[in-house]
Amino acid sequence: MHPSEVAIEPTRSIAAGGASRRYKAVSRTAMDITPRHVEWLLPGLIPFGGLTVLAGQPGLGKSLLTVKIAADFSAGRLAEQGAVLMLTAEDPAAEVVVPRLMAARAKLTSIRFAELEEDYMSMPLRLPADIESLDQIVREHNARLIVIDPLSAHLTTGVDSFKDQSIREALAPLAALADTRHLAIVLVAHLNKGLGTDPLHRLGGSIGLPAAARSVLLLGRDPDDPEGTSGSQRVLAHVKSNFGQLAESEAYRIGSAKVESWLEEMTVAYIVEAGPSPYRGSDLLVAGHEADQPGVMQEAVAFLKAVLSEGSRPASEVEAEAEQAGLPWDTVKRAKRRAGVTARKQRGVANGPWLWQLGELPASAEQPAA
Repeated sequence: MHPSEVAIEPTRSIAAGGASRRYKAVSRTAMDITPRHVEWLLPGLIPFGGLTVLAGQPGLGKSLLTVKIAADFSAGRLAEQGAVLMLTAEDPAAEVVVPRLMAARAKLTSIRFAELEEDYMSMPLRLPADIESLDQIVREHNARLIVIDPLSAHLTTGVDSFKDQSIREALAPLAALADTRHLAIVLVAHLNKGLGTDPLHRLGGSIGLPAAARSVLLLGRDPDDPEGTSGSQRVLAHVKSNFGQLAESEAYRIGSAKVESWLEEMTVAYIVEAGPSPYRGSDLLVAGHEADQPGVMQEAVAFLKAVLSEGSRPASEVEAEAEQAGLPWDTVKRAKRRAGVTARKQRGVANGPWLWQLGELPASAEQPAA
C-alpha cells in the first residue's frame, strides 16, 4: 500500500456474476494523482476514459450515427484509429449492422460483436454482471471503442433504471472499465415521453444515467427540414460535458446506398455530416404546440418577415427583438421555416455569429453594420 493510502475497515463483499469479491476503502492525496489531458475519439464530443450517452427518439438514426462513428474510427478517418466492440441487442448484425458498416466504409476486420454463448445460443452481455467478460474481450482484442445499443437491453435483471442509485451502481463498473483501459464507451438511450425541453431530464429512466456520463449527446429532427417529420435532416446537439464548454451542434443527413454482399445487392441507410447547426438541445425538444396556437405562430412569422425585411441580421439581435415583442424565442425559431428564413455562420470571422435572412443567404455574407 502507498504510504498515503489509509485502509478503512471493515471490508465489504459485492457479488457480481455469481462471484463474491471483497473491497476495502482507501484514500489518496491530490499530490498522488497525476493530472492528464483529455483525449478525444470525436473531438469535444466523445472522450476516451469515460462514458458518453447518445440519446434521442426512436427511429431518428442514433444507431446509424454509432455505425458511422465506429466505421470512421476503425478506418482511421478520425484523429486515432483502433478496434471496436459493438453490443447490439435490437438490430441483427447480419441483416442490418454489417451492411450499414459496409455502406459507411468501415474496416470490417477491426469491428467485433460481443455477446455470450450458452448451449449454442447467443444472448446479450448484461451489465454489471458480465463486466469481467467484457473486460476480457477488450484486453484480448485491444479494443478502444465500445458501442452499447441500447443500454436498456444490456442491463442485468434487477437493475431499476428509474432509480438513481440502482443505475449509478450498474454503470460504475463500466465507467471504471473505461477509465482503467482508457476506452471510449458510447451508450445509446431513448427519451421518455415527457414534454419538457431539458434534455438531461428527458432521458428515459433516472437522472443517474446522464449523471454517470462525462458527455451527453442528443440527436433530433432538424427544425429547418422542409419535409418536416418525414424528412431526413437531423441535428446532433451537445447537452452535457464534464470538461467545460459544449461543442457546437452539427447537422446530419440520412441517405441510402447500395452495397454488395456475398450473395446479393442490398440497399441500406447511412448518415453524413451536413455542416454546423444553430440549434441547441432544448430546441430539438420543443413540443409542437404551435398547431394548437395558430395566432402565435402567425405572429412569429410576421415578426420575422418584418425584422429581416432589410437584410440579414445576427440571431442574437433577432432574439432580443423577439423578447421585446413578447414572443417566445422557441416559437420564433420554429417559425423560421414557415417564414422562409435561412441561417448561416458569418464567413471570414472566427467564431462569427449566426446570420438570419429571408431566402437564401449569399455565400459571401458579412455581418451588417451596427
